[in-house]
Amino acid sequence: MELLWLTFDLIGTIAFAISGALVGIGRRMDIFGMVVLALATAIGGGIMRDVIVGNIPPNSFKSGLYVSLVLGTVFILFFIYRMRHNRYIATRWVRRIYLGADTVGLASFTVTGASVGVYHYPDLAVLAVTLGLLTAVGGGVIRDVLAQRVPSVLREEVYALPAILGGIVYYYLYSAGHWQEASYGAFVVVLVIRTLAIRYNWSLPRIR
Repeated sequence: MELLWLTFDLIGTIAFAISGALVGIGRRMDIFGMVVLALATAIGGGIMRDVIVGNIPPNSFKSGLYVSLVLGTVFILFFIYRMRHNRYIATRWVRRIYLGADTVGLASFTVTGASVGVYHYPDLAVLAVTLGLLTAVGGGVIRDVLAQRVPSVLREEVYALPAILGGIVYYYLYSAGHWQEASYGAFVVVLVIRTLAIRYNWSLPRIR
């Protein structure tokens, strides 16, 4: 189970590092600004999660792996973006890459957050779902505030809802003894719902 958890955590870290760095590119930040946004997105939610369950210091600081992954991702994106020959084509694909990476990160961190919840407090369903949601969206909220944007969770088509549903799926499958299926099931639920929401512009009711 630890290996599966680590796999999802690393996938989410890289995916959110990409989305954070791309926001920095969109805001015309220098490489330091890109690193700050990438770090905030990739490890911000996990830090909140770990503080809530009393895992001090947070998992992201217990080894240099996470920070190294984020730095490596940012430097690769920085040099690829600077070396591109057709700026129009590259810019046109930036939003698609951003949405794809953000979706993968959302799904991966829903799994890791919910799993931490059931590991520490297996009888608290609300905590598991909340930690899944917080891990998935917390870093993005910090990123958007730093980039002076309205957080995605408050303005995107359907953003937080997939993480909530994924957390519920994870908790009930795990409670039924299907811990491996819980991880894959929650990941797929979040990935599919968020992808469909982007594709078909689904949105929650709002005052017009």
